[in-house]
Amino acid sequence: MTNLAHWLQPCLRQVQVLKQTNRLSHALLITGADGVGQEELAREIVKDLMCEVDQAAACGHCHSCQLMQADTHPDFRVLDGQASTIKVDQIRLLVRQISQKPQVGQNKVVLMTHAQAMNINAANAVLKALEEPAARTYFILTSSQSTSLLPTIRSRCLLVNVPTPSLPDVKQWLMQQPDGQALSSLFWLTTQPFRLLSIQQQGKVSLYAELPNQLTTMLQGSVPVSEVLKGLESNNIEDYCNGFAAILHQCICHSAGAPLDEALQDIYSALMARLGIQTLMLRYQSLQKLKSDLKKTNLNPIMQLTHELNQW
Repeated sequence: MTNLAHWLQPCLRQVQVLKQTNRLSHALLITGADGVGQEELAREIVKDLMCEVDQAAACGHCHSCQLMQADTHPDFRVLDGQASTIKVDQIRLLVRQISQKPQVGQNKVVLMTHAQAMNINAANAVLKALEEPAARTYFILTSSQSTSLLPTIRSRCLLVNVPTPSLPDVKQWLMQQPDGQALSSLFWLTTQPFRLLSIQQQGKVSLYAELPNQLTTMLQGSVPVSEVLKGLESNNIEDYCNGFAAILHQCICHSAGAPLDEALQDIYSALMARLGIQTLMLRYQSLQKLKSDLKKTNLNPIMQLTHELNQW
């Protein structure tokens, strides 16, 4: 029995039917909006493929299933492109490793998450591996930007499109998670369920949850900019930028008629009175540029973000 989010389960059953009827492609590309659960679906599919029992879903009891539960299966390889670019040397090493026979079960599986992070040389190496797959080897790629992949890679994969859940679906699912109520208060930041869950797992719920109130008091002149940024460090500058950018984006959308989260009502009124829509858009663009520049240079993050907020 899987605890997979309910909007992912039809996709899983579709793949399980193909597996059971021996019609499953050796390469799958799982796509969908960022944060809807491609990686979680992919890991469930991997469990099914690694199981030694000839059935659609993983039995959970065989030696391979036990190794998967312990995250020690020698025939399962992972490349994660979330943190950094996937390079050709990583692909070549992977191909050498999977060219050997399975050590435990019947299949070998390569899971490549955030596959859009491949550089062109890595993509060409993956393409070659997909065209000449080793026996009993499956490739599972996930991507929220599948159009950035080589068309030849996409054409060699079975596409599995993950649907974007509705807001009521996300709310219902969050209530089953730790701090679900607190996460629901962050819908002004994102409605992507697994991004919200990642924020909870990283212990950043309070950082984001406090931003609207802190910004409101700053705009009302009750506290200085330094008070809003008192928790800012080099390792969370991106979180602050994401939070402020999300607030400005929601305000800009609201000025065009979109609904506005209750947490941002006072901020919207204050920003429109202070800046107006044109300046608001300029400040949003400036924040996006700051995020980009901070990744490329050694700018002082506290000075840069203080300078930005002083203009609000």
